Amino acid sequence: FRSIMRYYREHFTPSEGFPEPHSIVGMAVICGETDEDARHLASSMGLSFLRRQRGQMGPLPSPEEASEYPYTPLEMQQVEEYLAKQVVGSPSTVRRRLEDLAASTQADEVIITSHIHSHPARLRSYELIAQEFGLEPAPDQQGKDLVWS
Repeated sequence: FRSIMRYYREHFTPSEGFPEPHSIVGMAVICGETDEDARHLASSMGLSFLRRQRGQMGPLPSPEEASEYPYTPLEMQQVEEYLAKQVVGSPSTVRRRLEDLAASTQADEVIITSHIHSHPARLRSYELIAQEFGLEPAPDQQGKDLVWS
């Protein structure tokens, strides 16, 4: 990310619509009440990643299914490496990692996405992140899909 963002800023050509460079970085984020809760939720993504590597497409497995899967040591290593590229943790862990990402890339905005098996848990993840950053739902979004400002 860093070298791409640096190149963009160094070679940016201003225009009428965009007088200054503006960059956005996207990140997969899973937030739970604790780091352990978040890792439990993220286990779905780990098992899904392994299956996709084998060409096994399908719905996102539940965390319970992921916890019952008999991982080999190599598969566990692959899952750990995959999940290390995501932001997974408690609200304070997520905040720290996202702030580090924004600082290291000099991003003006960070967009997050959460791939979580349970829709209520996915909404809670976004809610925890928003609370940690002191964000409120946009006035015209109350009761609709999540848009925070």
